[in-house]
Amino acid sequence: MNIFNTIKERYKCAGGYKEFLRIAIPLIISAGLGAVELFIDRTFLSWYSKETFAASVPAGTLSWALTALFFGTLAYVNIFVAQYYGKKEYRSIGPAIWQSIYLTFVAAFFILCISLFAAPLFVSVGHPEVIALEEIKYFKVLAYGAFFNIGEGVFSSFYSGRGKTLIVLTMCILCLIINVLFDYLLIFGNFGFPEMGISGAAWATNISYIVICALYVLLFTAKKNNVHYDTRCMRLDFKFMKRLLRYGAPNGIELFFDGCGFSIFIIIVGNLGVSNLAASNIIASIYNIAYMPLLGAGIATSVMVGKYLGANKVSSARVSIKSSLHLSYTYISLLVIAMSFFPDVCIYPFSYGAQVDFIENIRPIVKNLLIILSLFFVFDTGSVIFLSVLRGAGDTFYVMKIFVLFSLFLEILPVYLNVIVFKQNVFVAWGTFLVYIIALCLSFYFRYKSAKWEKMRVIEMDIING
Repeated sequence: MNIFNTIKERYKCAGGYKEFLRIAIPLIISAGLGAVELFIDRTFLSWYSKETFAASVPAGTLSWALTALFFGTLAYVNIFVAQYYGKKEYRSIGPAIWQSIYLTFVAAFFILCISLFAAPLFVSVGHPEVIALEEIKYFKVLAYGAFFNIGEGVFSSFYSGRGKTLIVLTMCILCLIINVLFDYLLIFGNFGFPEMGISGAAWATNISYIVICALYVLLFTAKKNNVHYDTRCMRLDFKFMKRLLRYGAPNGIELFFDGCGFSIFIIIVGNLGVSNLAASNIIASIYNIAYMPLLGAGIATSVMVGKYLGANKVSSARVSIKSSLHLSYTYISLLVIAMSFFPDVCIYPFSYGAQVDFIENIRPIVKNLLIILSLFFVFDTGSVIFLSVLRGAGDTFYVMKIFVLFSLFLEILPVYLNVIVFKQNVFVAWGTFLVYIIALCLSFYFRYKSAKWEKMRVIEMDIING
């Protein structure tokens, strides 16, 4: 009975299971929908041709890594929102969002400039010419929608930072519907639309973000929000921009190195041949789907930690962390069991509409890689939650240092040596990635245990122990 009483108490208390689930479930579903959206993109492309599918993961992952540099910097405004909300400084929230939007214009310009070098970049990595051409198309078109991609994240921070996550979920559902609809129309050229292949998939993504951004602007600037949060105050505030960049830029650099490291990993694995690249792409797609709910749980953890630190309630922040760990590991345990006992279910969506002999050739590779993936999640869960605690407090510079060092010396360099220099197989490559994940988890855990995060804030305030 004691264990049930403990669960009941933790469910109802500040930072407990009830509060975590209220904030996290819409974010988890939203993140999951984002992964489903990506999964459907890649599945449609796998039906269109094996070349477009093979090109979609390296180009898409690299595009995300580049966008993540700015997305992570500017969407970090959600931690400012959370801490302002906890401090009850509500009318600072609307102007904070606008400062991030202004910086989004700058970010989108840089991404467009970088996209001009897509051709020499993808040609130089050694992929077959037919795949490289598809990678270039996909990367360039995604760059055209960079402002709306980042802007959607900034506007959603107005809601997620205050724990109002149902509106975020609603927008994600709408985004998924729009994207899938235009995928179907533009990839295959259905109902009189042009057949655009991989370019169509990218344009479908851009169109969905444009629509969602427009809806967010209408909601954000509504009269009710303006009265409470001053959402129509659009004056420039360079002091806040500087503060946002101070804490957000390390977060963006961290996401960039994380995404870029994985992009380079996939690109290097591509040198092991089409079968190994396709098998790795399937594992990467499965990983993205299963990982996204963890990402949603991580955002919820950051928001709760930020809110309680803003309110100077450190003890409640600690409770919220434990609630997140308990529920996240429950999910992961079920996921690992499913992958271990039903591996064919994970492979089936990629086999539909694809060449039978090609899928059967890579099936044994995928099944063995799923074993490694199961181990990933055991450590990746701890890494995500402890990392989210540090983000919610503002300890972003430490996180950045860890990602930069570990991405370079525990991920990119070892994989390059194993695959390119020592000609090791795909299992050694993914095993190297597993070591990287374990190192991240341990590093963030020990930083969390040091309790330095408890005295950190991103907004100006007097800190009270408690």
